[in-house]
Amino acid sequence: MEMSAVADYCEAIIAVSPSRWPVRKLLNQFDRYFAAYMLIHNYYGWRAGAAPLPTLSRLKAVASLSPRHTTHFAGVLKTAGFVLAEPVPGDRRQTLLRPAPLLVQEIGRSILAFLAAHDRIHGTDFAPRVGASPDWTGMLIHRSACKVLAAGAVISPFPTIVAMAGFDSGYPVLTAIMAAHYALEEGREPVPLTLESLAERFQVSKSHVGNVLSYLSAHAMLTPTRTPTPALIEEFERWCEAEMAHYAGLAGEIDETATVAEARA
Repeated sequence: MEMSAVADYCEAIIAVSPSRWPVRKLLNQFDRYFAAYMLIHNYYGWRAGAAPLPTLSRLKAVASLSPRHTTHFAGVLKTAGFVLAEPVPGDRRQTLLRPAPLLVQEIGRSILAFLAAHDRIHGTDFAPRVGASPDWTGMLIHRSACKVLAAGAVISPFPTIVAMAGFDSGYPVLTAIMAAHYALEEGREPVPLTLESLAERFQVSKSHVGNVLSYLSAHAMLTPTRTPTPALIEEFERWCEAEMAHYAGLAGEIDETATVAEARA
């Protein structure tokens, strides 16, 4: 795998959030991320005529959170302006959950960064095409979720990645460690990996960051100088390769569908 493409992916993921609201802390934890991902899936599946109404009940059926936590999480997303609750046309007793473009873009950040890495390695142009519209990104998330529900999550074979995703902002902290590693390999100035700098960057407490680093150290994935071990580098790069393949395959299907639609227009 081309190291510079993975390095670019890491840099995209660790970019400082432009929002003062702790959106990255809210969404960079697996269960909450997955609930938002499935909310987007429900809406775009319904819009495509391939799924039931995207109601709160429907979200509870597919989210990894408990029903009570799903209700609370949906309420937080509404308060933050990431989800709009709208009456169902012709049936005002029901309310559908529509993801705002900001939610689609935030959940799609990692997806588009993986596609950009794939583009760099394979000479494709998936990232700009999928990223040109929140609706295209939303449709890609819908197709991704269909595949995950049928065959299992891409993340499952990667235990360290799964563990990191379970911490608040654990995965971005891991990605910062990898970004620093690639920067040093390429002779660039790495991002600082102090507790203070990582906590500020990812809008979490120093104790959150400390828990992530302690886990990696305890599992022989991080040296005392906060350098990733060969085992962590190998797992992270295999994970990136799997994610690139997953989303590139789906982006190719969307691209083909759009081409056919344009030809018929």
